[in-house]
Amino acid sequence: MRFKVSLKKDGKEYEEVVIANNKNDAIKVALKNNPEAEVLDSDWTFKL
Repeated sequence: MRFKVSLKKDGKEYEEVVIANNKNDAIKVALKNNPEAEVLDSDWTFKL
């Protein structure tokens, strides 16, 4: 499934779309790609 993970780093908020099996895995993948970021939210999303 596709998840949109909202991250915050150095006062800037941004989103990363990752493919994972569940919400927790999506957060882990996003943090692996951005180790110094803080996770704000993770939601399921879809491709239009």
